[in-house]
Amino acid sequence: MHGLLPVLKRAALTIMANYNPNLVKINRSYTFEELAAVFGVHKNTVAGWVKAGLPCLKDQRPFLILGVEAKAYLQQRRVSNKQKCKPDELYCMRCKNPTKPAVNSVEYLPVSNTKGRLTGFCSRCECLVNKFIAHRNLGKYAALFDLS
Repeated sequence: MHGLLPVLKRAALTIMANYNPNLVKINRSYTFEELAAVFGVHKNTVAGWVKAGLPCLKDQRPFLILGVEAKAYLQQRRVSNKQKCKPDELYCMRCKNPTKPAVNSVEYLPVSNTKGRLTGFCSRCECLVNKFIAHRNLGKYAALFDLS
């Protein structure tokens, strides 16, 4: 069991939550505890955001975070964490990166009348990879992949 603990800690550090910036009220000031309560996280998470660049009023205690600055920081962080897939790549949930499907083979599964999902297997870890596409773009992806 002791050998598994460092692996789990490393995995927990690599997982980044995607907090909804719209939960923050822009005309309000928050303490660390109040902002943590908005997102259901520990106050040390908010302290980590401050260390990472979230502006904070440190003139007096308790330290205050302006709602407009918290919302802007979380929106900027959400945009910077996004990874765009190239047309010949699908997103692997295990690798957390865009990757090419193994054997260049994918399957199209319709989700609705206008969109569907391409699925295949990751060339690195052999886990499932996905990409949502519009039905009208199916011909473009049929040229790139061995589509079934």
